[in-house]
Formats: sequence, C-alpha cells, structure tokens
Amino acid sequence: MTQNTAAKTHAVSSVDYFKTKLAFELSPYGLKGSMDKKSQDYFLVDVRTAEQFAQGHIPGATNIPLQDLTGKLSTLPKDKTIVTYCGSLTCQLAPTAALQLAEKGFKVMELNGGIKEWTGYGFPVEK
Repeated sequence: MTQNTAAKTHAVSSVDYFKTKLAFELSPYGLKGSMDKKSQDYFLVDVRTAEQFAQGHIPGATNIPLQDLTGKLSTLPKDKTIVTYCGSLTCQLAPTAALQLAEKGFKVMELNGGIKEWTGYGFPVEK
C-alpha cells in the first residue's frame, strides 16, 4: 500500500495528524524550560501507581492513578493545561488519561516519553 493509498483510507491527512499530535505533546525539554521560568501554566498529573510515583516523579506533580482519575476531576484546575505522564513512550496510561480529560473539557497535553525520558535527560525527580 502506498502512502497516498493509505492516506485515502483515513479521514485525517498525515499533515493534519502530525500538526495535531505536536500541538498536544510536550517534550521533556519544553516542560523543563517552563519549570525553569517558574511558569504556572501547567498542572502535572502522574497517572502511574502510588508505588511508582513514590519511587520518583517530576517535581510538583500530583499522583492520580488512571483508575482514580474520574473521581478526582473536581480537584483539577480548569485554568491550566493539565500535562499527563506515565512511565515511558510505550505506556498508554497518559494518553488514555489525556483523552478522558479532554472529553470532560480540560485543556490537556501529554508529556512525550513520560518519566523515562525525563530522567533520561538527567532532569530532577522527587521521591
């Protein structure tokens, strides 16, 4: 199947897909830069388990395991962009949480690569 044929079978073009994807992802460098500027634009939500969160998390993050997210919606700010993250690039918890939050009207982004990418760059963690 050629790329052109594949594009015809999807409702969204590859250009639109990647523009949209990039608009809703935040890199570890982008997040760190915002944190260094003391920007309060983001509210970090770590959707891993409490045990994983205790082993190390991004400074200032709030732990809300995915299965608890729906019950915690009222505790989340509506005036900030919520950045979800989980363990790694292949973890599906953060995008699942981001989708649930977006469906409820929250501004949301996903941290690309999760805590694994964050620590891979040597950025700080809290325990």
